[in-house]
Amino acid sequence: MKKQEYIHGYDPVEQERLIEQARYLDKWVRPGVEFKPKGRILEVGCGVGAQTKILLKRFPGITIDGVDLVPEQLEAARHYLKRELAEGRVRLFQADASDLSALEGNAYDGAYICWFLEHVKDPLKVLKETRSRLKKNAPVFVSEVFNQTFFVNPYSPALLKYWFEFNDHQWETGGHPFVGALLGNLLTEAGFRKVETEIRSFHFDSRQAKERERFTKVFEKVLLSAAPALLKAGRVDRKTITKLKQELVRIEKAKDAVFYSAWGRAVGRA
Repeated sequence: MKKQEYIHGYDPVEQERLIEQARYLDKWVRPGVEFKPKGRILEVGCGVGAQTKILLKRFPGITIDGVDLVPEQLEAARHYLKRELAEGRVRLFQADASDLSALEGNAYDGAYICWFLEHVKDPLKVLKETRSRLKKNAPVFVSEVFNQTFFVNPYSPALLKYWFEFNDHQWETGGHPFVGALLGNLLTEAGFRKVETEIRSFHFDSRQAKERERFTKVFEKVLLSAAPALLKAGRVDRKTITKLKQELVRIEKAKDAVFYSAWGRAVGRA
């Protein structure tokens, strides 16, 4: 198994960012996710356990089997989920999400995938493998990025340049920064039934000035976590990053600032 290049890296600062991000975005991601009491849930691409802990808190009767390929992420998850592991509420497995043969088939009451398919080369194969582990009629909930929808005001050329390079680099290294728009097709082709999709958005203007500022700060961390990879690939220079930071401060503070980005949510039944 070979881990795919991850644009954000695996250092402890990035791992803590993932936890912080999951907590903050939960009020947007949470609505619509439902699992049966005492259900056995499969989380594909569990990473550092950021979403895992949230799910266990929201659904105290469930147990989760989390799968991730990267040892560094699983080690961080073991630390973050130490209590839940000791209580037997979660198990962690190192496995490629495109080959879940190490897990029991037709055994899970639901599955959860969040901000993961953007990082894999073959999301369809991952979804097929996920479906094969689910009991008949068990739900899968998928939340994924649709980065082409990004818009900000005031006009921010350095930010837009950086954002293009961010997404193009992810695409060229085997990821898919627009996969949120394809979830309906992917789930259907993977064999899921009763597939439903919706486009949700983060949209902040002067009416939500405080939330706009906070969200922009969170988004800045997402952007800058990719800076080492983009610099190494020669896609951006430090001058662009400096201008990017200046533009983000302006977006945080400007009275007429607008931030918009959409993402995809899909639900299907095995």
